[in-house]
Amino acid sequence: MNYKLSKRKTLFTLPLIIVFIILAAFRFAGNSLHPLEPMSQHYKTLSELPPLRYNARAWMDSIRYPWAEYGKGAQSNSLWRTVYLSGELEASLPGLVAPPANSSEQTRAELDYLLRLQQKRTPQEITRAQFIANIGSWPNILNPEDPDYEENRKQLFYIASPVGEWYNNKHFPATTELLLNCIQDIRVTEFRLKWHFKRARPYHLEPALKPLARISSPSYASGHSLWAFSEAFLFAEIIPERRADFLKMAEEVRWSRELMGIHYPSDNEASRVISWHLLNAWYKNPAFVEALNRARKEWKDWNKSNQRN
Repeated sequence: MNYKLSKRKTLFTLPLIIVFIILAAFRFAGNSLHPLEPMSQHYKTLSELPPLRYNARAWMDSIRYPWAEYGKGAQSNSLWRTVYLSGELEASLPGLVAPPANSSEQTRAELDYLLRLQQKRTPQEITRAQFIANIGSWPNILNPEDPDYEENRKQLFYIASPVGEWYNNKHFPATTELLLNCIQDIRVTEFRLKWHFKRARPYHLEPALKPLARISSPSYASGHSLWAFSEAFLFAEIIPERRADFLKMAEEVRWSRELMGIHYPSDNEASRVISWHLLNAWYKNPAFVEALNRARKEWKDWNKSNQRN
């Protein structure tokens, strides 16, 4: 090959290569997600224990969630269709997590941790946990005449409470629509996971546990933690600078489920991990990206308007 010709081709193509690299970098940066934060220290310590069956407690592995307690509402919810989440990605989610065996050293340590929480919980903590227990939006409340309609939409923004009361469903309709669709996907995911794993609640394994409520669905994964972390990650895509605040709210929801004695820490960690993967899966759907961009624009426009005023 002629050296001069080769050199000219190289000099011509090099700027194009650089341009493509820069464009690719911008495209990747625009769609890349914030890495999943490390697990909380209290669960990290528990997760380091063996999760496999322990022969001395093998009898515990036969205990599953008692189907007689499984609510009819929960069963019908498992038939909902997703909005942004494809069937293929939805089917893959249970393969990303797995609970420790009932008889394992890890589960025993988790139960002991819940017993310590039970012994130390204060009346104020109980009141707070029970308040949080009543938070959580449902996509099947569609009738404006329903007495829970307004409160249901208001609660969509609970995780974003640190932003202010004005950040709500009335002022941000595009964000509300996005959240309603995501909540539907979250609820479908929640009940599909519960149906798949059928994990007994902590109080089914440990008679000394006195839960503050009995729940009509299996334990794994936590529905409250799933919507809390999913919304925290989602709001962080709209208002990135408040990510730490949103995650703090989600962590309080996580804590409340353990304080009440109704979820193992591993239930909540699974929900946190699945929440991050849900956001990854949503990003693969152009309809989600379009809806998210409308919510981002709505947030920016509101701030510009209020800065002028």
